[in-house]
Amino acid sequence: MFLTKDVSPDEYEVYETPGMKGVRRRNFLNPENSSKNFALRAYTIEPSGHTSYDKHPHEHGVYMLSGKAVVKVGEDEFILTPGDVLHIRANEPHQFFNYGSELVKFLCVRDFISP
Repeated sequence: MFLTKDVSPDEYEVYETPGMKGVRRRNFLNPENSSKNFALRAYTIEPSGHTSYDKHPHEHGVYMLSGKAVVKVGEDEFILTPGDVLHIRANEPHQFFNYGSELVKFLCVRDFISP
């Protein structure tokens, strides 16, 4: 068993990779602390921020907590609001944008089983 707690978003680690702007991340569960098959993370995106345009060999699920995000998945775009749940398949290109004035926050679950 492993127990942790969320912290204020300004205490999340700055998540910087090429193509990202204004993104922070908090790792809750992962192979480094408890879970061997999946990771649970929280992400925030500042107003005018975005993740990189990315695709991975693993699938993941997203649960929106706050704000309003635009997500591009392949050629499609969707608006996500609190309570929305999104599944992104393995190797499906995706990118999240925050065009609003409120901080975007979402949970992301990803597997470590995929190659």
